[in-house]
Amino acid sequence: IHGALYSDPCLICLEDIHVHATLSEMELFFCCGGFICRSCAWNIEESELGLDKCPLCRESLAVTSEADDAAKLIALAKRGVSWAQTDVGRSMIHGEGGFQKQAKAGLEWLNKAAAQDYPLALSGLSDLHREGLKSLVRKSQEKANKLLLKAANLGYAKANSLLATYHTSGTKGFEENTDEAYFRASVALALDNENGQAAFILGTNHHIE
Repeated sequence: IHGALYSDPCLICLEDIHVHATLSEMELFFCCGGFICRSCAWNIEESELGLDKCPLCRESLAVTSEADDAAKLIALAKRGVSWAQTDVGRSMIHGEGGFQKQAKAGLEWLNKAAAQDYPLALSGLSDLHREGLKSLVRKSQEKANKLLLKAANLGYAKANSLLATYHTSGTKGFEENTDEAYFRASVALALDNENGQAAFILGTNHHIE
């Protein structure tokens, strides 16, 4: 892990959120691109107010069509919101979520988010380099592993649990290394206490010891 983990304050309680660790830590809003922590979102939902309107911009949170959600995501992506750029990129590559399949355009959006060091985009690009994407992305385990390491070192829980898995089995170009596997699994679980993959690896290591 390189340096202090990146965090932003919840715009309601002002508690720091490790926004790169896992999306499960926060509630994202397609209307304005803002977010609040899960705890505040739950408190609002349970209160008399309810979560019918965005607590940040007050726009209605009524269920809309996929096309409307896609239009909001595109608007946020154009404003440079990294999580929206990642969502748009993945959706375009797979042709889902109200987006037509446009792999080249989707890859461009992922690269824009990755240029901002957004770990979920880096992890997504790692997957593409590992599997290849038609004529757009050449298969390269070396490139895939560099991107995965960068995502992990920026504090992305899932990337750390994947590294733990690969170091446990000595696969995907990573050497078998029990100490590194334990370290990566510990980091993943500290970042996301619901990460079952990391919990399993730690439990297995303790059992062996």
